[in-house]
Amino acid sequence: MSTSIRLALPAHMRSCAASLVLFIAAAAAPAQDSDVERCSATSAKPDLAIQHCTRAIDSGKLSGETLAQMHYNRAIEYTAKSDHDRAIADYDAALRINPKFADAHFNRGNAWGLKGDPDRAIADYDAALRLNPKDASAHIARAVELMIKGDYPRAVTGYDTALVLDPKSGIALHGRGRANFYGGDPQRAVADLERAWRTDLNLYTAAWLYLARKRAGVIDAEELLDSETRGHRDGNWPTAVLMLYMGRTDVDSVTASALDRDAKKQSEHTCEANFYVAHWHLLRKENERALALLKQAQSGCPRDFIEHEGAVIELRRLQR
Repeated sequence: MSTSIRLALPAHMRSCAASLVLFIAAAAAPAQDSDVERCSATSAKPDLAIQHCTRAIDSGKLSGETLAQMHYNRAIEYTAKSDHDRAIADYDAALRINPKFADAHFNRGNAWGLKGDPDRAIADYDAALRLNPKDASAHIARAVELMIKGDYPRAVTGYDTALVLDPKSGIALHGRGRANFYGGDPQRAVADLERAWRTDLNLYTAAWLYLARKRAGVIDAEELLDSETRGHRDGNWPTAVLMLYMGRTDVDSVTASALDRDAKKQSEHTCEANFYVAHWHLLRKENERALALLKQAQSGCPRDFIEHEGAVIELRRLQR
């Protein structure tokens, strides 16, 4: 796999009623058909979509559910540009019009999480779940923020609920594995991460499974990592991390492997390298080296990366 596992944040942005709302809008405000239809939450050109959303909103011809949807769609486009403050302002506007807009609560929670405010994020996920208790994604997203706050038991419970709702959710299995890992139950972490690995043969999951096994005292963790990933290691990132864990390469090679002609990918791989190499140092009881790398991972990793979450939690544990 060439991309890391993400937290339950932007990937779950939803616009469940968009088609119906746009149909209603076209009938209610024909002069605004073009802007309403092009104010799309699936646009690959957020700046253009924002222009259409803004014209539709500012026209003064929309109201009710249609206007709420325009604010919601524009919020998603602002999030695509990492403009979380404007996104939150639009979610606020949508919720003033329709306080029962569950997806607006959910995605405003995502925005608060991306801004580093877990309490407000949890409040929004709670609101979304009151409206739709069977939303597995909201249970997962809420569990992420609880874990960042250090409330591992409630995070595990959230993942439990998500897995009742969606028993095959690899994201929930991986999340519960991390919650158990950080909460001091590595044996349960191993069980969850083994299931997650079988669900989705993702090399990042293999790395986490190895770390959980080491923390659980599994003596043949290196051999298991080798046998389970054989045939899946294609040389691409993050293969070098696994090779380091198996003792077949060194830290400098991992750092070099993170380099990429794409600046964004290089930045992401470097943040991940800092995190996974930090854990390699922790296994060798080289805490000072690990501490320095975890600080770099915390500052350098996007907030929706599990490596950012992990850096926050490990730094809290090491500095305690």
